[in-house]
Amino acid sequence: MKKVLIVFSAVMLLSSFGVAFADGDAANLFKTHCQGCHGADGGRVPASGIEPIKGQSAADLLKKLEGYKDGSFGAQRKLVMENVVKQLSDEQLKSLADYASTL
Repeated sequence: MKKVLIVFSAVMLLSSFGVAFADGDAANLFKTHCQGCHGADGGRVPASGIEPIKGQSAADLLKKLEGYKDGSFGAQRKLVMENVVKQLSDEQLKSLADYASTL
């Protein structure tokens, strides 16, 4: 059942990329790419061993997002996260990290 949820989440996230890219807004990027797993306030723990986004600094979040993008970070949920961030530009990753750090 968990695998089904992971695949479903990945499909939903990937299908929403066009909406976020249309306006580039960080809040919209978070809503369409992150909120489903991490919650509206970033406080949800999507899986055991994964810390919530909420409360992390922009620098830490950006480092992790860049690591998912280049494949150097993340053992759990790596495929889901790589699929999300590989479609985002470096500027969008920074904007997303800055926004998420305010949650």
